Amino acid sequence: MSKEGKVLLISYLFPPIAGGGVPRPLKMVKYLPQYGWNPVVLTVDPRYHASLDESLLQQIPDLTPIYRAREFNPYASINRLRTSSLQESSRRRKNGSGDTETSIHKTPSEGGSFPQKEGSSWIEGVKQGLFKALKKGKNWILIPDDHIFWVPFAVRMGLRAIREQKVDLIYSTSGPYSCHLVARRLAHITRLPWVADFRDPWTQNMHRSGIAWREWIEERMERSVMREATAITTVTHSFAQNFKAKFPEIRQIEVIHNGYDPDDYLAIEGEPDPDRLSFAYTGIFYKERNPRLFLRAVAELIDEGRIKRDELRLRFAGIFDYPGYHENEEAVKNLGLEDIVEVLGYLPHRESLTLLKKSHILLLIGDTAPGSENYIPGKLFEYLAVKRPVLAFSLPGEATQIIERFHIGQAVSPTDLEAMKKAILTFYEAWKRGELADLFSFTEEESALALYRRDEQARQLAHLFNEIKEEMNEG
Repeated sequence: MSKEGKVLLISYLFPPIAGGGVPRPLKMVKYLPQYGWNPVVLTVDPRYHASLDESLLQQIPDLTPIYRAREFNPYASINRLRTSSLQESSRRRKNGSGDTETSIHKTPSEGGSFPQKEGSSWIEGVKQGLFKALKKGKNWILIPDDHIFWVPFAVRMGLRAIREQKVDLIYSTSGPYSCHLVARRLAHITRLPWVADFRDPWTQNMHRSGIAWREWIEERMERSVMREATAITTVTHSFAQNFKAKFPEIRQIEVIHNGYDPDDYLAIEGEPDPDRLSFAYTGIFYKERNPRLFLRAVAELIDEGRIKRDELRLRFAGIFDYPGYHENEEAVKNLGLEDIVEVLGYLPHRESLTLLKKSHILLLIGDTAPGSENYIPGKLFEYLAVKRPVLAFSLPGEATQIIERFHIGQAVSPTDLEAMKKAILTFYEAWKRGELADLFSFTEEESALALYRRDEQARQLAHLFNEIKEEMNEG
């Protein structure tokens, strides 16, 4: 290229917002300038999001233009009101007023020790019932996702960004899929080339609403994106193959994996407690991905006398139960594991990596829904960088292939209780013998590992941008 290019990077999830979808756009913004492309970020005003990590802002290059569009989201407003109500009720009990219940509810963002249920007053029951009803009702209103009302504000802000920054190309990354609707509209208006990036499938996603007319609408939305985007990028070969099979009209599709940034691990220190075998999990749980069978396996091994309970520690960082739900918490209590389970809530990214470094074994708890074998959880790449043994409960697929290729752990079915028990016992006995570090070789093939480095992924994306820009200039 004779000069540097500018790309409008559209991502609803962007610092100071935190969460699993943030690292990919953040690291692209960090590393793309090294390869001749300067990002201009279009994202949401962070006041509309609950989970924030201000430290992530330090990774954004100086002078990066960031345009933050406001959002109208009635569901998020209701959720914030409910969370505020829970927090206020908790404060009243701490101060000795209000209900006489002694337990304290902790929201996922507050962290702390093992969470307890909110008081069982009929008012709180009504609130939780209303919250669940609203959560179900949004499937009939917010299409394709909760952030559809952000789209008109983002389009307006995006046009301003394109005009002021003289952008050469548009890049949108999902979820949420509303990001692609913003990009599609901007591409229509400006006639700029557009690359649509899918961190997860859309209508081929294993988590679908099951509402026929809604899915018909989303099919049309997705097809328009696949047809009109100059190129499609995604994170696994399985996703790419499925996209091409369903949408033969796709002009070009490239696989650019998720990964890890070596810079994130330079000053991460810590060693596991030698007196307790510690397991750690970072991320969120929901219906199809939950720790309950793993907890049952641990409880049975303890009851059978094959593992000593005072030699175990299970730590979970992230969302253990969504607000209004208590299935995982209740499983811990019913299995009598309160003394060995720690629910830490949301942790800033650096603290999350420190937790991994201070753990013996890193848990990868996969989904049980059909199609989950096509996914590679982003946390697997962090686990790969931390170099601790991985115990994965995952269906055979691309994620388990990485574990096997680099000899970083063991994978068993997420629905096979006996296989889980056997794997846990293997780790435990190796730890007791002092041979846990020798159990897995962590084979490092530099050329293969490079695919999972964030700087290499930015290079691949910049190369795609260059090809598109050259074709446009020739045309």
